[in-house]
Amino acid sequence: MKDSLLNSFRNEIKNSSEEEFPKYVDSFTNLWDYEFGSFEDLPYDVDNLIANRAIEYGLME
Repeated sequence: MKDSLLNSFRNEIKNSSEEEFPKYVDSFTNLWDYEFGSFEDLPYDVDNLIANRAIEYGLME
């Protein structure tokens, strides 16, 4: 399940526009949190994308 969700996310963002990108990240994080409850074991590339989005929201520095 995790690998499938990660692969889908990577494919979506690869083909996304600048306007669509934040929606894909938000959707992924909501689904991941609902399914797994933690972001601790995310691969480095996905973790970086989520961290950048969190910085935009002012949730991280």
